[in-house]
Amino acid sequence: MKVSIASILGIGIALAAIGFALKDYDPSFFINGQAALIVFGGTLAATMIAFEGREVIHALKGMRELLIPSRIDDQTMMDEVQIVVGWGKINAREGKLGLEKAFEESQIKDDAFLNHSMELFKAGYSADNLRTKIETYVSNYYEREKKTVEILASMGTFSPAFGMIGTLVGLVGMLSQLDQLNGNIGAPMAVALITTFYGAVAQQLIFKPAAQRCEAKNKVLLTRNLMMTEAFLLLTSNKSSMEIEDHLNSFLQRKPDRRRADSGEPAPVAAA
Repeated sequence: MKVSIASILGIGIALAAIGFALKDYDPSFFINGQAALIVFGGTLAATMIAFEGREVIHALKGMRELLIPSRIDDQTMMDEVQIVVGWGKINAREGKLGLEKAFEESQIKDDAFLNHSMELFKAGYSADNLRTKIETYVSNYYEREKKTVEILASMGTFSPAFGMIGTLVGLVGMLSQLDQLNGNIGAPMAVALITTFYGAVAQQLIFKPAAQRCEAKNKVLLTRNLMMTEAFLLLTSNKSSMEIEDHLNSFLQRKPDRRRADSGEPAPVAAA
């Protein structure tokens, strides 16, 4: 499994910054099981109340996206464009039967969306009918994945709120025993405030970044699926491989040089 170097670096920088800020204090002051239970247990409980359990479980699994790079990037999309261009050439030479054979031999058929689209293509629907069916699949998939983003964003809202609740609980407990503390309120106050610290860290380093990363990946995947939707429609309309390539390249951030591609030369590396 690939790991996102940028995410690991970001987490490392955050932990190093927090550690440096706390270097003059006893680390045990910032470890409190009750505070963690209030923040994370309360956040999970509120999320389970607000959303369906299966959706929450799916969203929690989606938190892995913090550490996993996107499986779809511009290079992947460029490669898929060339695969479709090859399909266009096969379609021109051998017709639909040859194209269906190429589908079966393709490595990208393991992708659920592409496999579904291939099956719809082979069913022989008209272009308009095919567009409706594929776009319905794309739209429904995107909406399901948006629910993951919504849940993680909600958890980012709940966690600091439960941090404040924990602080209030601690303050109430401290004030109820104020007479017995004889003015020594520093340690009890620190314990009361640690839940606010946990809630803020959970929001800013866990739930909010996870939601934003999932949303970014979903948008990239949506663009790619819309590109491949157009690819199957162009194949249905028996468009030439050159027209297919020109149309699909409009979805790419980095456009390949057709003259270099035709000559077999490597494409230039885009400037950072």
